[in-house]
Amino acid sequence: MAPRPRLTPAVLRLLALAAALSPFGPATGAAPPGLTARPPDAFYDPPAAVPARPGVLLRQEPLTDVTLPAGLRGWRILYTTTVNDRTPATAVATVFAPIDPPPGPRPVISWTHGTTGLLQRCMPSLVSTPTMGIPALAQATQAGWVIVATDYSFTEPGGPHPYLIGEGEARAALDAVRAARQMPQLTLDPRTVVWGHSQGGHAALWTGITGPRYAPEVQIVGVAAIAPVADIAKVMALNPAVDKRLGPYIARAYSRFYPDIRFEQAVRPEALAAARQIEKLCGLLPPEDPQRIAALTGSFAGPALATRTYPQLRFRLAENAANRPIAAPLLIAQGLTDEVVPPAATEAYVDARCAAGQPLEYWTLAGLDHSGLVQPGSSLSAPLAAWTAARFAGQPPARGCPRKELPAASG
Repeated sequence: MAPRPRLTPAVLRLLALAAALSPFGPATGAAPPGLTARPPDAFYDPPAAVPARPGVLLRQEPLTDVTLPAGLRGWRILYTTTVNDRTPATAVATVFAPIDPPPGPRPVISWTHGTTGLLQRCMPSLVSTPTMGIPALAQATQAGWVIVATDYSFTEPGGPHPYLIGEGEARAALDAVRAARQMPQLTLDPRTVVWGHSQGGHAALWTGITGPRYAPEVQIVGVAAIAPVADIAKVMALNPAVDKRLGPYIARAYSRFYPDIRFEQAVRPEALAAARQIEKLCGLLPPEDPQRIAALTGSFAGPALATRTYPQLRFRLAENAANRPIAAPLLIAQGLTDEVVPPAATEAYVDARCAAGQPLEYWTLAGLDHSGLVQPGSSLSAPLAAWTAARFAGQPPARGCPRKELPAASG
């Protein structure tokens, strides 16, 4: 029987961390009232014959029995993609478009979501409010932008997706945009701005890195990474609770897609029994999953990952740091009370990228934590929408590495 969490202060902190990590969760440790998730149905099963070419739209259907913001309609799409040059996969994305858009082809927001779990049953396309966690929704709808939100890719029904593997995350995002362009209901502009939060911030950075090589027809005109896990090893070194919570996901995904990584070696012996259970659980729904995760992470001392003793794992974590050039205008946003991605980790990443000659804008938001950055009413929404509109308009970005602090008040 799975351990049941005692509501000790440590377990309550772990529950709050689980909620903060989720793109849907408030900082209370519980799912928002009324939020539910359904199990994957036959839509998620790839057809018998899958084209070898990535970015092919395999099927689509309108979203039904979900809650969407006023003025938006949506679809699920199934499409082909790749994790790397040797590993084909399929993926599901949700596509959101204004009900009454302005005339002409519509620019695209590629949204890459934060951690929800490793398995398809944990993904946002299955949630009753699938837009939760996407910032600046009202502004995007009013502007007539189309949002393409990938679930990331799966090579087999049991998962995992390429969690915090930059190339795999990026390819899923890019191929989602390619597939959405094949939908007869939409006419999409080549211009695309990538937004991502937390794990999705890592994915957004890697989409900017990978896009010009992998999908040059997707015209990336901007990348906005919000509280990104940009340097995985740095984030976990500064926040050991994140290592305990996310280490099992990393170990399972890396052992699936890297031949030199074994799950049993990637996880410390003290954490191995718990990690084998954690990697099968979702971060927010069903609600018993984060409760089990909190109990399991409280069952061992120290981090989950064996980074000190396993050099191959250290190498792969370093390989997936988003420390390569991004040609598109780049924005990094960070809440200064973030309890998941330490501001010091993002500050160090920004300093290193600026020293390497990468132009970017760095915004800090006082008083906002990890999930608060992307909640409705966040003071990030209006500036993010304005920055994005400027990218779609072809305006030149700020030069160098300017920094700006935004207030935490609603905007």
